[in-house]
Amino acid sequence: MRKLVLLTMLCCGLTTLAFAGVETFDGGSEDWNYGYGLSTTSGNALWSDDGGNPGVHLSGPLSNLYKVWTQNTSGFGDVTGATMTVDTRIDGSGSIHGTAQLYIGRGNTYYISQAWNIRPDAEWTTHQFDINQSNFTLWPSGSSNSLGYVTEVPDEVGVFFGTELARGNGNFNIDNFGFIPEPATMFLLGIGGLLLQFER
Repeated sequence: MRKLVLLTMLCCGLTTLAFAGVETFDGGSEDWNYGYGLSTTSGNALWSDDGGNPGVHLSGPLSNLYKVWTQNTSGFGDVTGATMTVDTRIDGSGSIHGTAQLYIGRGNTYYISQAWNIRPDAEWTTHQFDINQSNFTLWPSGSSNSLGYVTEVPDEVGVFFGTELARGNGNFNIDNFGFIPEPATMFLLGIGGLLLQFER
């Protein structure tokens, strides 16, 4: 019975669940950087601090910020069909303005989510987007591979602030960045675990 349940779960696509997880940054900066070009691979490390949502979070300077990102994506794996999520908060004063978008890349192909205004995020705010063609569009300056190609083996993920950059005196803070499995996959996992419990 156990072998049958596990085989059914695998055949239904549960192998993609290997990616599932949200990075809370409680272990440190986890190779996250901030920089000034979507295709750049060099930048400065974000710093970690208390006061996250909850626990530890990461911060970077808001003035002229272009993107925050990591190429340490091996723990995410295949994120096809998942929901991309991040918590953000803006600290600072003065004229703070700009927009932000989640993005995911592979090679020189990038897809960016719908944008949100960063100014209202004075408190921790969660932003989530299902990874599909409605929510993510191809970045025109890179290659034109499909969204499925990118989500299968992403090698860079992060938050992008657009060509106008983010401006203001303060910090951009992130926490709980990652990918939530599609509901059908979670349902299969729950049913499989329940059946295994009944077998015992």
